[in-house]
Amino acid sequence: MKFTQQNTPEGAVMTLDGSFTFNDFREFGTMLEALRARPSCRHTLDLSRLEFLDSAALGMLLIAEDELRSSGSSLTLRKPLGSIARLLEMSAMHKVFRIEH
Repeated sequence: MKFTQQNTPEGAVMTLDGSFTFNDFREFGTMLEALRARPSCRHTLDLSRLEFLDSAALGMLLIAEDELRSSGSSLTLRKPLGSIARLLEMSAMHKVFRIEH
């Protein structure tokens, strides 16, 4: 997985690219640190370029949501497509995250 960061006054927009799997836990940790550095913000993960998401990555998203919420921030998942959208729907992630289609 690769990610790019764009900062806005409201929060960061992280665009995820490629496959997001257990093997990306270090890179995801780096990304999460960047988000935690901006508490009380509305952060967004743009999933429109993400091609694959495994169950470990789904767990990392849940951890990120929990950690950011405890710092007063929120996390929105933007534009999940294809199998990513289906996985989020089947796992009822709309109950945890705000999802923008």
